[in-house]
Amino acid sequence: MEGLISEEVLEQGGWRVFWRFFPYLYPVKDKALLMVLMTFIGVPLTQISVFMGRYLVDEVILATQKPVSWRLWAFFFITGLQALMWLIWRVMAYVRQVMSLAITVKVEIPLRRRFYAHLQQLSLNFLRTRPVGEHMYRTGEVGGLLPLIRDDAINLVDIVYRMLWGAVLVSLIDWKVTVLVLLYIVPYTIMAHYSYNYLQRVNAEARIWGQRATSVLRDSVAGVKTVKGFGRTDYQLLKYTRRLVDSRRVGVKWTFLSILTHHFVLWTYLVLVGKIKWIYIGYQTMIGNLTIGEFSVMFWLIWQLEGPMRKIVQHLQNIRMRLVPAMRVLETLDVQPEIQEPERARSMPRVIGKVEFRNVRLAYIPGQPVLQDVSLTVEPGTFAALVGPSGAGKSSLLYLLLRLFDFSAGEVLVDGFSIKTVRLRSLLDQVGVVLQETFLFGGTVGDNLRYGELHATEEEALRAVRLAGLEEFVAKLPHGLDTHLGEGTRLSGGERQRLGLARALIRNPRLLILDEPTAFLDSRTETGIMDTFREVRKDRTTLMVSHRLVPIRDADRIYVFRAGRIVEQGVHEELVSLGGLYHTMWEEQTRLRGLEGRYGD
Repeated sequence: MEGLISEEVLEQGGWRVFWRFFPYLYPVKDKALLMVLMTFIGVPLTQISVFMGRYLVDEVILATQKPVSWRLWAFFFITGLQALMWLIWRVMAYVRQVMSLAITVKVEIPLRRRFYAHLQQLSLNFLRTRPVGEHMYRTGEVGGLLPLIRDDAINLVDIVYRMLWGAVLVSLIDWKVTVLVLLYIVPYTIMAHYSYNYLQRVNAEARIWGQRATSVLRDSVAGVKTVKGFGRTDYQLLKYTRRLVDSRRVGVKWTFLSILTHHFVLWTYLVLVGKIKWIYIGYQTMIGNLTIGEFSVMFWLIWQLEGPMRKIVQHLQNIRMRLVPAMRVLETLDVQPEIQEPERARSMPRVIGKVEFRNVRLAYIPGQPVLQDVSLTVEPGTFAALVGPSGAGKSSLLYLLLRLFDFSAGEVLVDGFSIKTVRLRSLLDQVGVVLQETFLFGGTVGDNLRYGELHATEEEALRAVRLAGLEEFVAKLPHGLDTHLGEGTRLSGGERQRLGLARALIRNPRLLILDEPTAFLDSRTETGIMDTFREVRKDRTTLMVSHRLVPIRDADRIYVFRAGRIVEQGVHEELVSLGGLYHTMWEEQTRLRGLEGRYGD
């Protein structure tokens, strides 16, 4: 099944996964150690208080030959001491709960931050090859790791310690009972091991189907226009229902197997062995080898021995079950980011605007090149346009400059600095980007505008609004830039693109990158947007990808791409006169469609 954890990971990676997450306890080691200390003190108190019941029965309650006054004093003393021990143990249990909550707070946020930060560092190649719903589902699974980090190691100490005390106290009464318990726990462990082996695989399968249901739900919400536009609401509902049914089917399978193993095979075995213990202890009491007091506390002490012994088996298997989401999270965390900065990367100085691509090659899939030996130079303050058929590699070249992908050969330089040798953040902070469709985040119009410069002043924000031609739009908003998107605010395609342009301009970049900024706009809106671009690109280096040629015909240099190579370059008039690919594209978009008269010469 696609996306299912491999057998190799399940068999070999389990316990290594556990120890890889164990270091998350280090920042809260004081709280974890306090929990362990509470265990070391609390367990003996509960065990000894019960063991004292042996003397309470034999030496006080049944000791009729002793004075009543002494027996009453001893009775109240022992029971009072037992109550005090129990109270201390309960207080320590509450302290453990408080410490557990504190560990949750200290561990969960760093763990979720690490996963989110790593996910953001991964290349577009990785993110695109997996459904968005999968990343969302795995992000949710990070929370499921908390019991693994917070509880399992400490609980393991508690169980082992409790088992050792139980073994010592039972042996003080009858060592043969201890041996009997140790003997019967061996086959129980073997049966539990094989049962949980299969349950672990079923658990992994259930998570995959749950992930797929989440993916369908996410796609239905994100693509609601397409769903409604094609009248496919019922189809998406059926698709989502099928995923839920598949997920529930595996869940039922897991539940049935759990009942079969826990409540039938293992529990039946425990009941049969329990009867044997009853017979042995009852017989030893009847023949006088055990006193009534020893008989009265023996079963509780045995439970303190065999209970932890069973728990340690179940606990180890439960850890294995929790390792399933842990392994899924590590599958993402173990993916190495393709884009990595050198350890001693320098900060990019203030950008002047010279951009160079030297013999650049790029292949998303080995053996299928997207760019082949591309070389071009854009001088500071000039406007360069990249045109060509779809899939020719134009946008990919710009993505290399933003380091969304990594090139396999060649060099990309800004002002003579290789972008692989500088801190990426220091470069991107000086670049303005406008994509095909401006993505708007939840929040106000101002929040989306200031996404380009988080600490922009009101004056800088209004300047960007003015440069992008959004003054009239902002003036009509009920609360200006503080208007929340979605509160009766609907942006047209042109307004969205102007807001995207304002977002890029608010940082006053020397380098402006435009990737099909007018692709989804009508001709009139496109003309207005391009007039705005002509104003804002003055004194800036501008690289623009466009399928439409009319908006870029005034470019200082036009590069024509085909099949990952530059096949023509020059200014508009030169390229038209060549009679090549650019000339053909121009004829198709203007003369053949009668658009030349609309735009003029």
